[in-house]
Amino acid sequence: MYKKLFAAFLLLTFSLSVYADIQVVQLEGDSVEIIFTYEDDSAAAMNVIGSFDGWIVPGDPMEKNGQGLWEYRLTATVDDEIQYKFYDDGNWITDPMAPAEKDDGFGGANGLIIVADLLGMSEVAAAGTDGSDAEETVVPAFKSKLNFGMYTILGSRTTFSTQAVADKTIKGLETDSTGISGKSYWKIGGDITPRSNIWFELMVLDGYQPVWEQDATGTVTTATDTGLSGLFTGLFVNPVHFIEGGDPALNSIKAGIETPWIEIDSGYGYAKPRTRSSVLWETLNERDANDGYVRFDLGSEISKIGDVDIEATFAPNKMSGNLGLFSWIGADFGKFKFDFQYDAKSVATDSLENLFEKLYHQDLILGLNLDLSFIEISAQSMVNLYSETDFAFGDNFSGELFVEMENEKRSLGASAGYRYVGSGSEFLFGNNDDLGDKGTQVIYASLYGKPVDMLKLGFNTSATLVTDNLDNNDVELYGKIYSDLELTSLFGHTTWFNAYADMKYLLKKDYVYDASLSKYLFRYFGMKFFMDKPAEGIDGMDIYYGLNNRDEEHVFNTLISSFRMSNNFNAELGLGLRTPRSVLSQTEKDSTNYFGFSIGGSWQIPAPKIKSPVLYGAFVFNMDPYDDGTNNLKMEDYTTDGGSDKSDGSAQFRLMMKWDF
Repeated sequence: MYKKLFAAFLLLTFSLSVYADIQVVQLEGDSVEIIFTYEDDSAAAMNVIGSFDGWIVPGDPMEKNGQGLWEYRLTATVDDEIQYKFYDDGNWITDPMAPAEKDDGFGGANGLIIVADLLGMSEVAAAGTDGSDAEETVVPAFKSKLNFGMYTILGSRTTFSTQAVADKTIKGLETDSTGISGKSYWKIGGDITPRSNIWFELMVLDGYQPVWEQDATGTVTTATDTGLSGLFTGLFVNPVHFIEGGDPALNSIKAGIETPWIEIDSGYGYAKPRTRSSVLWETLNERDANDGYVRFDLGSEISKIGDVDIEATFAPNKMSGNLGLFSWIGADFGKFKFDFQYDAKSVATDSLENLFEKLYHQDLILGLNLDLSFIEISAQSMVNLYSETDFAFGDNFSGELFVEMENEKRSLGASAGYRYVGSGSEFLFGNNDDLGDKGTQVIYASLYGKPVDMLKLGFNTSATLVTDNLDNNDVELYGKIYSDLELTSLFGHTTWFNAYADMKYLLKKDYVYDASLSKYLFRYFGMKFFMDKPAEGIDGMDIYYGLNNRDEEHVFNTLISSFRMSNNFNAELGLGLRTPRSVLSQTEKDSTNYFGFSIGGSWQIPAPKIKSPVLYGAFVFNMDPYDDGTNNLKMEDYTTDGGSDKSDGSAQFRLMMKWDF
């Protein structure tokens, strides 16, 4: 009797498959509803982005549910395979609880939802619900499955000059080139046995072929008749070779095997090993495998001893062209974490005979973390050893101490830290941006509070000291204030307003900033307004305003509006104002392109059989807020990426089709 009741319960749950924070709910016919949830109380907003929306930044906004989790619901079909990440203000977040993962090609992973497989888990679990008293669970035979992915952009691109080359005071719009542009990378990966996987990428094409083109002197280098003739024969005879200017090539390959005791993976070419963040620093950042690596990690059976989580990796490689190694061992005791990493680069390139004859560069990195709930203390240090220079502790040592406190309700928090970076200190495989400038000391602190639930206020500050010349008071002070205001209760649907400003001040004697001609520099100011479903047919609206006041010659103001429509259409409108500094000559001021604008749009074509490509186009004039010619806005603290002179003196029209799955 109890067996039959339990089997009936399993049968009912067939309509709701739950895997970590992803739920798949069976609807009518082949339709399903996928429910994404994510927990981050500190985030002002959260989005989910993926193959279902063409990876169009910022993705689809999530809303807080009754449990205080960020939630988004997506309608799909049982045949769909969906890749996704969470996205927050320029940060791409891999879901640690995803049902499955797929290599993203950048040293990380996308979450992978194979809807049929998740539903199939419940189907197998419900076996025997026909009234039989079968007690054994039938385990289906493993079926090798490789997933195909592709990043392809094809279309046309026309570039213009908006001012003369010799005399930049002469303004206008003159065509420089027009032609066919394309890039296509094919990615195939997945499990080939229950414990082994493979991933490889084929570079099919990545190039531009002009139909008409002239150089800076006005000399036509590609005539229209020859360009059209080449276009016709190229596209109808050998399109890949025509656009690429060469043959397809195996771009990268990665393979791995997992056992209960050890996990092994190896990569070559543009394949990237999984990145790693230690206690405070990213000690293995996104980088190409180049001539290859083999990585050995502890398996699940021996990575936990009692209550202690053990992490150990040993990875010989030729990522730098020479024989090298990155390796680490760490232990997490719950409240205490210990981590040690050793990296090395040898003079040897192939032979093992002189492997230890000379080690060009060695890193010894130590990390400690103590988490006492109300306060967390972290420390990280690194010692560099170089064969070409004598060791000097002050030059070859870096260290950082960080203390963070937060109350239980996360309504008040503070942190402070100190970092010392030797003048000769740098990572062999890690992210040097985490260290900051060589030869400096930095004292930093931050404070935030939520006086009311709808408002968060914060302040970040730091003092940077140049260690090589402290006698001259080479100190730079930095400050940033910001606010997050939730206006949902006022407007009735999800609405946020964010603003920030940052500035610097110099204590160095007889020195001023070139941009301000004073010791004080107001660098950036930015605001963002987001509203969910502001009007009928509009799913979301983002408005950015940014002031870039840090560049030496120009000040740049930008205003960007982005709209997400309910019919899978997105539109962006940008305005820019570039003003010259007073120190510029009159000729330089007359050469300034004061006004810029951009207009763009994209539409995800509802064609699942061809993976729903994104059709997009844009015209940009003396500014370009997009990321590498794609349809994604690229913002840096609400200002356009690339500084005030990005696309100054140029314009571009592009019409493209993109597949990204």
